[in-house]
Amino acid sequence: MNALIMLLLGVMLAIKPAASGASMVYSLSLSAPYFVVATTNSSVIIELLTQQGGIKYAVMVIPRASVKLVGPGSIEGQGIFPGILDFVNGTDYVGFYDGSINSTLFVGSFTPVIVINKPGALSYSGLSNLAISNLTVYVRSGIPVLLRYFVFDSYNSTSNELINTLNPIPVITSYPPVTIDLAVGTDCNTYVIYENFSQPIEAIPIPITVNVGRSLTFMVANITLVNVVPFTEVDVLEPGDLLASKEPIDAAVFKLTVCHIDQDLNYTGIEILYARDYVGSLGINVSWELIPVSFNGSGVLVINALLSYLNNGRFTISNTTYPIDYTLVNGTGSYIDYVVLAMAILRSLGIPTRVALGFVGEPLGNGVYVYHIGGDAVIWVEAFTNFGWTAFEPISIYKLHDYSQLLTTVLYTASASFLLMIPWIIGYYIYYYLSRKS
Repeated sequence: MNALIMLLLGVMLAIKPAASGASMVYSLSLSAPYFVVATTNSSVIIELLTQQGGIKYAVMVIPRASVKLVGPGSIEGQGIFPGILDFVNGTDYVGFYDGSINSTLFVGSFTPVIVINKPGALSYSGLSNLAISNLTVYVRSGIPVLLRYFVFDSYNSTSNELINTLNPIPVITSYPPVTIDLAVGTDCNTYVIYENFSQPIEAIPIPITVNVGRSLTFMVANITLVNVVPFTEVDVLEPGDLLASKEPIDAAVFKLTVCHIDQDLNYTGIEILYARDYVGSLGINVSWELIPVSFNGSGVLVINALLSYLNNGRFTISNTTYPIDYTLVNGTGSYIDYVVLAMAILRSLGIPTRVALGFVGEPLGNGVYVYHIGGDAVIWVEAFTNFGWTAFEPISIYKLHDYSQLLTTVLYTASASFLLMIPWIIGYYIYYYLSRKS
């Protein structure tokens, strides 16, 4: 789920003035070329190409019925459209564009409605507010899953902590079902997953599968929250696609679609928007002379080379955290070290990468798994490849189930293959709300 899309949804559903004392410009003239980033059947998402007034980027969402297609990547129309404006000094505004689109040029103004305050860092060790320590989750599923809670985009090398420097912004997408699109693939299979909680909860754990072993063989294509009990509205929080309910719930039902990675599939997705927050350097100097591997190719091929290198038997897991170069020279480090190492290497190679926090369950038999939230936390790496976001374990550890063998067997016996749409189904919700307001 794109952070920008959620911001756009948020302004439509929670319009309010900027916080007291915030500096707010009430109108800003714009004249800039644009290109179409992605489309659905109901909406058009465009990005303005402008450095005017120190603007870093600008994005707007337009209902399909409001514009006319006049050529490849070229539309015409006029009106008031929700969007976001980001300045190079770090200030972000959510608001409305008012103007006309002619050929490939937008001329008009932007009126901010919400100023986005930059958050302080949230570390891996400071997540007690996201999980209730005595909560137990019972999951019924045809495949073993991890429960995914949060995402980190940075690392503090002094305290050896994963850091989240991005602001979780609550956004009401709709009542369930809500679909989070992550990747595309072939030989897909969908599983229904039931979650029951020992006490009411508002942060809903998301089921996801993780690649283990020496290669990326599958990915979670999308996750759909089908229903919650009792019925209530659901928010999506970025980063990490954390789901939260407006009222405490006792149970949730998901559909999880898992697909194979097809090396011949060329996914041309929304890298420029979807992954822009996960490409920055971690501030760690990777000593490439210590890595006897040539990372040729791109995307999945690079990650597979990295996985083969880290899982060739040379590296072991210790209880002590070391600097990256120590791990590379001596072949040992904590699991955090390998997560950070993978993220640093992939970002250095231009692959957007993040780290996800979740929980691992224990099988009780008959497809039932039990999760003790707060005591069984695990982390893994997610990279934006030519297929979208793919999750993997950088070095195999005993705590994770061996999903690869089971899922590979299940997926190869799938009766049909289909190609999933790119991650913009959420545009339907934008259009639905705009139509309802008109």
